[in-house]
Amino acid sequence: MSGELVVKVSWGPRPESPLELAERWTATLGRLTELSAGKPVVWRRDVDGGGVGDLVPEKAEDFAAVVEAGGPEEDADIIGWSAAVVGRWPDGGYAYVRAKGGGSDEYTPFTATLQLFPAPELGSAVGAGSAAPFSDRLPEALAAFAECWEPDTGLTYDRELFRTVKAAFGLRNSQPRCGWSTYLSANRAALVPEELPGPRHATADGGLVLNAGHSTEAVMAAHRILTDAGALEPLPVPAPRPTW
Repeated sequence: MSGELVVKVSWGPRPESPLELAERWTATLGRLTELSAGKPVVWRRDVDGGGVGDLVPEKAEDFAAVVEAGGPEEDADIIGWSAAVVGRWPDGGYAYVRAKGGGSDEYTPFTATLQLFPAPELGSAVGAGSAAPFSDRLPEALAAFAECWEPDTGLTYDRELFRTVKAAFGLRNSQPRCGWSTYLSANRAALVPEELPGPRHATADGGLVLNAGHSTEAVMAAHRILTDAGALEPLPVPAPRPTW
């Protein structure tokens, strides 16, 4: 596990207002700040061109304007609103948080993603000699995203793991799959076999965060078990609801 790490959750159509999305956003950033274990993190709006964005509003009522700016199209209530935030830690590690949600389109996947990057050492490639934020707390970060966004599925991974699982099982990018940690919404969680190895954490919405560990072999084995149990079936297209 090195370089960029990803926490991602996905769901189907769920119409929500910019204020409702802003409440999810502020809850998410609050949970991530708590997970930083006392290390200060500064959250700013992501801006094009590498500039420094404004500090993110702490109140949902103010953050709603950020969400509205990410959905200027007339059909935003159908395709959703997008927003992006950058967080930076004192050691130089940083994170991108991106989310698109609130739409009613039955063909659009709605997602929230946390990309985690270690601080590059001077003269070294990104990730050399350092660890990304939350690299030792990925299950907790996934649980935070699950409880804030109420998704259908979610996982933690790096690019190598994502490519390996995708190729091994012939998956499309949008299909549910296992990562080091995997989130399943309530109806999926009900299908998880008792014999599935590894820790599991129940979330407030009735879902489960499953922890397969850091080996690719363990992730592949968990994916096979959950696929056979029917817990990784894709949402139908068109999707009639946000979760399976």
